[in-house]
Amino acid sequence: MHETSLVMGMFDNIVKVAEKENAKKVLKVRVKIGKLAGVVIDSFVFAFDSLKSEYPYMKDAVLEIVEVPAIYRCFDCGEEFEVDNAYFPECPKCGSLNVMMLSGEELEVVDIEIDV
Repeated sequence: MHETSLVMGMFDNIVKVAEKENAKKVLKVRVKIGKLAGVVIDSFVFAFDSLKSEYPYMKDAVLEIVEVPAIYRCFDCGEEFEVDNAYFPECPKCGSLNVMMLSGEELEVVDIEIDV
């Protein structure tokens, strides 16, 4: 379950920010996770909740996840469309495979709320 290592790395970075800002604790963490990021959201939430007590600043933190859909743009006709998987997506308007991913692979901390 690589979600555990992802959460641990995220916590390390959040703690650095909390220390820099002289925070007493982290109240909330908002994370964007793309549909095609390869992250199992339930496992990510489980790891977050399981590990937060190990980090002094994180004990009371609440996790908010923003799920990002996989959006592509067709180079041939300009159509933007959403897909459920990344296996050779074709444009629903013109059938072209000449497409570019616009979103869906994100895994990033959007913001943190701290108590100072």
